[in-house]
Amino acid sequence: MSILLGIDLEDVRDWVENGHSYREAVPETTRIYLKQFKAWGVQATFFVVGNLARRYPQLIAEIAAEGHEIACHGDRHLQLDKLGPQGFREDLQNNLAALRACGVRDIYGFRAPTFSLTKQTAWAHEVLSDLGFTYSSSVLPAKNPLYGWPEFGRSPRKTEAGCWELPVTLLDVPGLRVPAAGGVYFRVLPFLLTNWSIKRTSKAGQPVLTYFHPYDIDTKQERFMHPDLGGKKHLNLLMYIGRARLLPRLDKLRRSLPLIAYRDYVVRLAGGPVETVADGSKLLGE
Repeated sequence: MSILLGIDLEDVRDWVENGHSYREAVPETTRIYLKQFKAWGVQATFFVVGNLARRYPQLIAEIAAEGHEIACHGDRHLQLDKLGPQGFREDLQNNLAALRACGVRDIYGFRAPTFSLTKQTAWAHEVLSDLGFTYSSSVLPAKNPLYGWPEFGRSPRKTEAGCWELPVTLLDVPGLRVPAAGGVYFRVLPFLLTNWSIKRTSKAGQPVLTYFHPYDIDTKQERFMHPDLGGKKHLNLLMYIGRARLLPRLDKLRRSLPLIAYRDYVVRLAGGPVETVADGSKLLGE
């Protein structure tokens, strides 16, 4: 099995009060990822927010030119329950248009902001299938203070709507059902525990899904209150811990399991070539 390497490409400053008074970091940190991935000889999936693509079109073109997968992460990074079915369709169409304006053509996947695809927003799968998406990686299959869908199960599967859903990998520890290789959890939790859980997941025949952000390796970021934390200072402190060790930890993992883009796993899962959102017809709603 493999580790699916994912970067949620967004600018946290967009959701912080007076956020753009802080240092601009996304191009710098993204290129750190690109340089490291090139040195390792691996490809990743970059789930890109539409607003960011419009802000940095050259950066998106650079990512695609290096062979990495470009996928959707919402146009404005709004959670699904804040959009509704029609609002989600429009938001996703705008996300697609922003990526196409950067020269991106083959688009397979989507990730909902904050893993906000739940039982209550399962209608999203129908919208995704209708627009031609092959897969989504938008479900956190456990109870969570923000969003979770424990009944979905932890294995990738094809939904009734026709697209694949790849739920995020959880730590296999009773009482600690959190992402095993995602963002702050990957940085803060003991690496021995994370490594054990990832290897156990792989031995069970399951892929290991990761998600990281530009700020996860930004050791120079100013101190401010990050969004979705309810203003809790102790949680905000965790957002800054372990940033320098993310890439070294990932380097250790890749020595035992290959790092691949999400699309490459979906091709295996589907047993052959998969379709992309290949033309503008569905984008334009025709």
